[in-house]
Order: sequence, then structure tokens, then C-alpha cells
Amino acid sequence: MIPLLLTTGPYAPVLSGLIILVVSFAATACLLLGTALARAGAVLYMLCLLLIVPATALALGLPLLWQNTATPFAQAVLLVPLLALPLSLPLRTLPASWSATAVELGADRAQQVRLLWWPLLKTPMLISLSLTLVCGILQ
Repeated sequence: MIPLLLTTGPYAPVLSGLIILVVSFAATACLLLGTALARAGAVLYMLCLLLIVPATALALGLPLLWQNTATPFAQAVLLVPLLALPLSLPLRTLPASWSATAVELGADRAQQVRLLWWPLLKTPMLISLSLTLVCGILQ
């Protein structure tokens, strides 16, 4: 980020951090939605564990290797395993019958999100958000 500060305007790092935040959260949300639909929480957890160190190291070192306008987008995609790991822990331990039970009790999608998914994923989402902000600052 320091070489970037010397060659660009004052708002470029802020814009870059916002791009990383938005793109990485959108990619993580798509990954988690696919995992929840496929009921593959254990697979997501193992993939995150395998990719967390190399992908995060590459994301933080990418501005030194490749100074381009696409760098924040590449960093955001590389940070997805780091952001998905806290969210994959509750999905890994979630019984598959919870959604079916909620449907049998008459809960629609909005009530399932409000009563089932939000309390389960609230703390991991805050952890992922803070990790995104830290990595956006450290870039």
C-alpha cells in the first residue's frame, strides 16, 4: 500500500479498501449460499483450512508484486477463504434437519433468516467484517 500512496491521489487507498470490502463480502456470501444449498459445510471448512494461509499471504503481498487497477479485486477474491472460515464453523455443525423443521413449523424464508440463520451467523459475520477491514488497511 505504501508504493500506491506515493503514486496516486489521497482517496485511492480508501476506494481500494472499499472495493476489497464489497467484493470479498459478495464473493463470500455467494460461496456460503452455495454451501448452504448443497449442505457441504464440512467441505467448505476443509477448503478454507487448506487455502487460508497461502491465499491470505498472496493477498497481502499482491500490491508489491502487481500494481494494477485490478489489484483490489484480486485481493478480495484471495481473501474469501479467510472470511469464509469463521462463517463455515456454524454451518459445519448445523444439523441438516433445521431448515426442514422450520418449514414444518410454518416459517417462511424471512422468518428462517431472522430466527434461525441470523442468530447463528451474527458473530461470525462481525468477525469476517473486522478481518476484511484489517486486510483492507494492511494492503
